[in-house]
Amino acid sequence: MADKKIPVFSEISDLPAYLPKKVYVGFSGSTSNYTQLNCVKSWAFNSTDKEDDNPFWIWIVVPVLGVALLVGIAFFVYRKRKIDREKLEDACPSIEEVINVSSTAPRKFKFEELRKATGNFSPKNKLGKGGFGTVYKGVMGNKLVAVKKVSKKSTQGKTEFIAEVTTIGKLHQRNLVKLIGWCYERRQFLLVYEYLPNGSLDKFIFYDEKSSMEESTMSWETRLSVVTGAAQALDYLHNGCEETILHRDIKSSNIMLDSEFNAKLGDFGLARTIKLSDQTHHSTKELSGTPGYMAPESILTGRFTIETDVYAFGILILEVACGRKPGSQNQQDNYSCNIVNWVWDLHREGRILDAADSRLEGDFATGDMECVLILGLACCHPNPHKRPSMKIVLQVLKGEAEAPPVPNERPAFMWPPLPPSFKELDISLGQLSPFSELGGR
Repeated sequence: MADKKIPVFSEISDLPAYLPKKVYVGFSGSTSNYTQLNCVKSWAFNSTDKEDDNPFWIWIVVPVLGVALLVGIAFFVYRKRKIDREKLEDACPSIEEVINVSSTAPRKFKFEELRKATGNFSPKNKLGKGGFGTVYKGVMGNKLVAVKKVSKKSTQGKTEFIAEVTTIGKLHQRNLVKLIGWCYERRQFLLVYEYLPNGSLDKFIFYDEKSSMEESTMSWETRLSVVTGAAQALDYLHNGCEETILHRDIKSSNIMLDSEFNAKLGDFGLARTIKLSDQTHHSTKELSGTPGYMAPESILTGRFTIETDVYAFGILILEVACGRKPGSQNQQDNYSCNIVNWVWDLHREGRILDAADSRLEGDFATGDMECVLILGLACCHPNPHKRPSMKIVLQVLKGEAEAPPVPNERPAFMWPPLPPSFKELDISLGQLSPFSELGGR
C-alpha cells in the first residue's frame, strides 16, 4: 500500500468544462466476468464555486426595472396630456373673465367656504345626483343653501358650468331657481343655489313602491299651481328676456318646490341663448336632453328651438296629470309605453279622462283635467308649427283661453314639417320610426 501522503492517482482537471452545473461525486467500477475486491481507505473531494452567470438578484431587479419603466412611461403620457389639456383651457378666456362681464354676476365663493358649509361634502348632506353633478345641503351663516358639485364625468362640465352661471345668474323671476354664487378652484366647478326644502316635483307625482307614502300624493290643485308656475318661468325665458333663452331640459326632476310648493325651474346647464333677429334655433353635434322629453325633430336633426321646449313642457303637463313617467321615443315593444301615444289613443276613444292619475281618486274638476290633458297633447303635436307658444299655454292654464284643438288621431311625424297654412291630412301616426338608444346627460 502506498504512502498516504503520496496519492496513487492525481489529476488536475477543469471539470466545469466537461460536467454540467449539478453533478454527483462518487466511485464506480466494472470488472466484467472477473471478481475483484477494492477498498478505498479514504478519499476527499474539493471544489471552488464559480461565480453564477445568472445570480438570483438579477431575477428580481430586471422585472422591477421593467415595471418601473412602464410606470414612468405611463406617468409621462398622463402628465403630457394633462398639460396639453390645461394649455388648451388656458388658451380660452378664463372662466372668471367670461362670468364677470356682467355687473349682475353672482358672488364668487372660496372652495374652503363651501367645503365647510357642506361638512366636507358629507354623504349625509347629499340631496340628489344627476348627470350634471351631485347636490349637497349646506349651511352658510344662518342660511341653508344647496351646493352643486359638477361631476368630473360630465362630458361638457366647463361649458355647462358657464352656461348655468351666465344664464340663470342674470335672470330674476320668482319661478326660477335663484343662483347665489359659484366657485372654481382645484379644477372643480361648484354652484350655490337657494335651498328648496320640498325638492323636485317628480318625487310627488310618481308612485314610489319603496316608500308607498300616501301623503306624498300631490293634490290636483297643487299640481295645477305647480304647472302654471313652471309655465310662467318658461314663458319668461322665451318672451320676457332681451334674448330668447332655450332651456333644453324641461322635465319634472328639474322643477323644484319651495316650502309652499311654489314651482322653481332649475338646471340651466344645457340652456342656450338665441337672438331672434338672426337666429331661430340652436344646433348641437351631440344630442342633449333627456330621452322621453325630446321632440322628434331634435332627435332627427340635433336642432333645438322654442317649439322643442314647448314639446318637453307638454310631456311635463301629461306627467303631472297622469302620474306616470314619459317613456321613450324609441320603445318598439310596447306602443302604449309612450305617454303621448297612450293619452292620444284615449282621446281618440273619447275617454281621455281615464288618463288622470288614479291616486287623485277623481278629486278634480273634470273640465280642468280634460283641458290640461288636451293642452299637453297640443304641446306634443308632431308638427312643431302646430304647437302653441308658451304665452298661449300660460293663458290656458290660467283659464283665460281655451285649449287648442287637437285631431282625434295623432298626426304622423314628417320632416321637414308641413307649413302652418297647409291643411294636414288625418294620418294615424301608429309608431314613430325607431331611433337609436339614447342616454341622458
